[in-house]
Order: sequence, then structure tokens, then C-alpha cells
Amino acid sequence: MRILMLSEFYGKVGGINTHMVELSRFLRGHEVILSSNPDSIGIRPDIIHVHHAFTPLTFRVIKRARREGIPVVITNHSIAPFHDVYIWRFLKLGFRYLRDASAVIAVSSSAKRFISNFVSSNVTVIPNGVDTEKFRPMKEERENKTLLYVGRFSARKGVQLLAPLLSRYLKKPDIELIIAGSDEMLMLPLLKLQGAVFRNVRVLGFVPEDLLPGLYSYADLFLMPSLTMESFGITAIESLSCATPVIATNVGALPEIIDGCGAITNLLDFPRVIEELLSNPERIRELGFSGRKRMVEEYSWEAVAMRIEDVYFSVLDGEEYAKHYRRY
Repeated sequence: MRILMLSEFYGKVGGINTHMVELSRFLRGHEVILSSNPDSIGIRPDIIHVHHAFTPLTFRVIKRARREGIPVVITNHSIAPFHDVYIWRFLKLGFRYLRDASAVIAVSSSAKRFISNFVSSNVTVIPNGVDTEKFRPMKEERENKTLLYVGRFSARKGVQLLAPLLSRYLKKPDIELIIAGSDEMLMLPLLKLQGAVFRNVRVLGFVPEDLLPGLYSYADLFLMPSLTMESFGITAIESLSCATPVIATNVGALPEIIDGCGAITNLLDFPRVIEELLSNPERIRELGFSGRKRMVEEYSWEAVAMRIEDVYFSVLDGEEYAKHYRRY
């Protein structure tokens, strides 16, 4: 099967690019082309998979694919502020092009609820995946305790609130907070300033992907202080795959991802929850084991790619495709 994956976000830092690259690696036995150029349709793929529903590229691709008789699958990776409010349905006419998609996937139940405002067809929830061989536990016993944030330095991610919120707790000599990620909106200088002002705060900035598994494993707890618009949280499943529990806010898809593999709480309760968990190492180990097990069973790229492959087969109505390509 020749699969063309398209997105305006391909080649850029972020979850959509990661999703496309990793999914293409695990769709074994198929020819997968990744592009940000809608003219790539000229290669005549069997199926087009567009990542992100609400962009000009998606509109152009669906319009052209319809003319040329090529089926299109859309994955919705996003939610908007107040995504559960029905007012979004009044904008349905503006996104009529989505009706021409052959199938719609959402990376979480939150993302499904949002895109369901604009499409009448069934939406299949298939999450982002994680390479569980790469992101694996490498734990070592240490006396010091480490809290970790990895992600974009975006205001909506709440990273700028961590050091002030945990300042009293970070005065303990055996506690440290590590902050790593790519800069957005000139947030890095602010975080560097916080690192100079608050004790036991290290701001690493961008960390290469091959070093991330070791960083996740080094940490005792992973923190996600997101404020809004969290349609998934790839760093959460990477951390859980390394057996490091996640403490997160009750925002978007985070509760359904973490689900028994960490703690969901409001931002102001982070210090209390952190203290309770760090005082109970056995509980941290239990949560870490549960997280690793769940990632292997439900979120590994092998499992995710097979579910997406099934969507392709159903769109193509291809019993012959399935017989020829199915991986046993």
C-alpha cells in the first residue's frame, strides 16, 4: 500500500511531526511518504492520511483528493479552549470539507469530542504511540529526589509556574527540579532567571531525543502543569514507558492517559501530592510498573500502527489488501 502522510507541521518540532515520523517507521510492509506539500498527491497514493484537521492544507488536500478519487483519513491532534462547549457546533458550516473524509481518527477522547462538533461520521480514538524499546526503564537507586518537566516552553503548558509553586519544597537539599524542552515565546530567558533565583532548579533547554529515555528514568516523578488545550501529551507516555509516574493537571486528555499511573490534581496541590509520593517510594514503584505495563500493552507503536492500518483497510474495503499485507 502506498500511503501519503501530509501535514503543515511535518518537519517542525512538536507532537504531530513526532507522530508522523514514528508511525511511518512502524507501518512495515508499506510505502510511506511524508510531506508538507499538498502537491505530493501527484505520486498517486492508495490512501492519504492528513494530520491535523483545521488547517488550509487539509482543506486543499481533501478538495483535490475528492476530484481524483483518492480516499483521505484525517487524524485530529488538537482541541480548542472550552472544547466541550456546544458553541463550536455553530461553526460547523465553516468546516464542511471535513465531511468528505473517508475516516476520522482522534488521538484522545477529548480530541474526539471536539472534532465531533464538525463531522457527523463516527470518530475512532487511536492514541499517539511510544517506542517502548527506546523509552524503557533504566532506574538506579539514589538518595536524592528529582522532579522533571520535559516539553515545549509554552505559557499554556504551565512550565513557568513550577519553580515558584514548588519553591518552598525545593529548599530541601536532596530535591531538584529539572526543566528541559524547546523555547517558545521567549520563555527560556524567564526560566533561566528562575533557575538563578530558586534553589535546586536546573534549566537544560533543548535535550536531544536520544538522551530523553535516560532523563525520564533518572527522574522520580514527571510533572505536567498544563493549563489548557492538552489534546494528548506525548511526553507523558514517554515518561510512563520509562516507569516514571506522572503528576498532571486535570486538563484535556491527561486524565485518560495517566489513569492510575500517577496523579491528577489541581496545580495548587502539586506540592502536597509530590511530597506524599516522594515519602512513599514503594508507591512510586507500583505506579511506575503500572505505567510501563500499560504503555507496552496499549500505547506501543506496534499496537497503534496496527490499529491505524485497520482503518486504512476498512476505508479501502480491501479484503485483498488485508490478506496481502496483514502482519501476524
